[in-house]
Amino acid sequence: MIKYVRYKMENLISYGVLDQERVKEISSNPFEKYDFTGKEYSVSDVNLIAPVSPSKIVAIGLNYSSHLDGREAPEVPEAFYKVPSSLIGPEDSIIIPKEVLENSLSIQPEAELAVVISKNCRRVAKDNAMDYILGFTCGNDVSVRPWQKNDLQWWRAKSSDTFAPLGPVIVSELEHDNLRLQARINGKVVQDQNTSDLIHNVPSIIEFVSSVVTLNPGDVIMTGTPGSPGDIKDGDIVEVEIDGIGVLRNYVKNESR
Repeated sequence: MIKYVRYKMENLISYGVLDQERVKEISSNPFEKYDFTGKEYSVSDVNLIAPVSPSKIVAIGLNYSSHLDGREAPEVPEAFYKVPSSLIGPEDSIIIPKEVLENSLSIQPEAELAVVISKNCRRVAKDNAMDYILGFTCGNDVSVRPWQKNDLQWWRAKSSDTFAPLGPVIVSELEHDNLRLQARINGKVVQDQNTSDLIHNVPSIIEFVSSVVTLNPGDVIMTGTPGSPGDIKDGDIVEVEIDGIGVLRNYVKNESR
């Protein structure tokens, strides 16, 4: 098991491997062959950022029965895109757009297990899908519910700036199909389920998505969210925690602040 991180130090962005509380710098990104450079830092001395910079983020809707709210379970994974410009990292702020504030719209977090692709992935059978995964991280599919319900597309409901927190680490060789997934708002648990409850599991999602879209190294699949998490507001602290990965923490701010 390896924990990869991406971090900024003195305005330089690098990849490293997290070993206890030490970050060991690597010579390249984790999608290529790399060596350790010999440089290492205390994790408290670096700024952890989103652990990957994807060309695309594919998210899966309605993938836990507890999130269906009376709707039928989809026969195939229901995929949509979150644009890469919505990406933020651990400890960054989720910014509530002023249009959401002015119209008192519901905005909610969605705790999700996120998959990071390791190599070009096209028409991959589910039996081989795990060979194309670098590892797993925590994701938060922030969503404005009225926009999601009423717009023709989910471009602003799901892809507004800061609506795709990821992190804090990518964990390789993780037994991903039996992990406890939680979301907390100001310490209160609002989502709590196990990844074994996914309607469409990770290999099935990769098989379906890669049948029509080539996934590239560093691309991210967010696998769906359980339950109904409740609204967030200015000043809130949102945490997504997944066993074996850690805690993705973000702060909620109004755009005007």
